[in-house]
Amino acid sequence: MLSILLQVELIESLCCGGCQSVTMEPTCRKDKSKLNSTPTRGDRAKQKSAQQELKQRQRAEIYALNKVMTELEQQQFEAFCKQMQSQGE
Repeated sequence: MLSILLQVELIESLCCGGCQSVTMEPTCRKDKSKLNSTPTRGDRAKQKSAQQELKQRQRAEIYALNKVMTELEQQQFEAFCKQMQSQGE
């Protein structure tokens, strides 16, 4: 793959260089770390899918927690009402 990149850069240097002498060393070589760190289309799609799944899971957890808290609040309210009724009698 690196040799293909060198060939492309060499062709680009030939096109951009005009009548300048051709060298085997490309003029604007990219860093290997930059090439490896750039996410590909597939990586970006996987990352987006993973983020969507995470959001869905978090949303489901929030709804479940909300349901549990609502039920607890209702139980506490009913217990409070019974306590108030027993004190009033």
